[in-house]
Amino acid sequence: MKLSAAYIIYKLKKHIRLSEQAAASLAPVLKAPYFQCDFGDFQEGGIYIYDGKASSFDHVHLPSNLLIFCLKDQKLPSLFSKKSIVFVLDDTDFVTLYNLLQSIFNEITKWQEAIMNSRLNGESIQQLLALSAPLFENSMVVIGMDFTVVAAQLFGDHFYQETVFGSSDTTYPYVTELKQDELYNAVREKEGFFYYPNKTTGTASLCVNLKKFGKTTHRLLLLEDLSPIDSCYGFLLEELARMIEHAFSHNAVHRTVKDMTLHSIIQMFLTDRTSDYVTISQKLDNLGWYSRHEYECLVLQTTYMDQENLTAKATCNYLENIIPHSCAVLHSDNIVVFINHTLSQEEQGDYNVSDKIIYFIRDSLMKAGFSRLMVGHLNLRRQYVQARIALELGNKKNPSKWIHHFNDISFDYILEQATKKLPGYMISHEKLLKLKIMDENNDTDYMHTLELYLDNHLNAVKTARELFIHRSTFLYRLDKIKEIL
Repeated sequence: MKLSAAYIIYKLKKHIRLSEQAAASLAPVLKAPYFQCDFGDFQEGGIYIYDGKASSFDHVHLPSNLLIFCLKDQKLPSLFSKKSIVFVLDDTDFVTLYNLLQSIFNEITKWQEAIMNSRLNGESIQQLLALSAPLFENSMVVIGMDFTVVAAQLFGDHFYQETVFGSSDTTYPYVTELKQDELYNAVREKEGFFYYPNKTTGTASLCVNLKKFGKTTHRLLLLEDLSPIDSCYGFLLEELARMIEHAFSHNAVHRTVKDMTLHSIIQMFLTDRTSDYVTISQKLDNLGWYSRHEYECLVLQTTYMDQENLTAKATCNYLENIIPHSCAVLHSDNIVVFINHTLSQEEQGDYNVSDKIIYFIRDSLMKAGFSRLMVGHLNLRRQYVQARIALELGNKKNPSKWIHHFNDISFDYILEQATKKLPGYMISHEKLLKLKIMDENNDTDYMHTLELYLDNHLNAVKTARELFIHRSTFLYRLDKIKEIL
């Protein structure tokens, strides 16, 4: 494998003192050195050690990519002045430097063979990271764009140890901030390696996007936790990324065991309206979600950023962590959560779910609809419909609110359904229409007065006060309304 001048110099500086004439290239174009005494024939991508013994450089052609080390106290010919020159500042001799260079190439060759054999043997992505972490000298993580941690080779404590980064109160703020971060969104489809600062997670990283069909689905991170990371590792990180992309294409992901039975049952009755509810009820009973229990459904409207960043899965895990005895699934671009209130109250006592998640919903720029509390399994799908209606109609009625309960919009829903085939004036009582026409013709306020009187539960004093009229005036107006109706 060819290496970059920057990487070779970076590794050598751990053993000897060097001084570069110019910034070293990050491009991996240099081949392993071989012992050569004659400087008369320079090779493209060659590495040379100049000890002052070469006598003539007449008619020498210098290729564009090469690296020359000049040992101490040797004056370099002017021919090399503008090329990749590195001066050795201590008393390192020719053989020692040559052996150091060979050891650098040998280490990379062994690593490349190890990860290639790992892929040929069908081993997991976790194994690829385990083989690579010693070389990169820092923690490494493969994370999905939905913040699912696929594999991690970590040194010390990290929140990346969670199955889904962002699935707890401690880490979910990072997800919210990353989704809204301009830089994070700018590098989503970036090609090649790039540096991501520590402004959000507190740990900087060197990253490579992992793609499928040209779209980023995962990201490889080299964390700056044990030692400072250098861009010279970038081309090696890209090589590892190619192996991981190959592993993804062959489904070589180390998966954690998780019981998804409850999730699959909920997905079943959400997607299939003809599902056998007796069978579903029996399956839920087997999982401890009994028909005598009380349930509630919550539907969250995902945002464009969630859909672009594929972060809905992280949100599902977070909701299941903060709401006891809940099950969250993705359905029709929304997140659907069913909550077993009986089990939750036995464990947590009486609490309000909307109060518990209001700040999370606000910070995530989401909207939520809640169904009514109902006992049993037969109405679970109808509760989902209730929650979805609460979300859709609530957003129309009051778009500034974050949470909408079906009980708050049920009357509006009844009116909306009643006027689907006939307009409102065809359904309304004809004498109410007469009252409306009288208001329009005589500039009276009978319709508004009647509406306010009913809203105040027939309280004449309160209604008169809100209309800014005397009580006797209101009673006179009420008599006129009664005559008309």
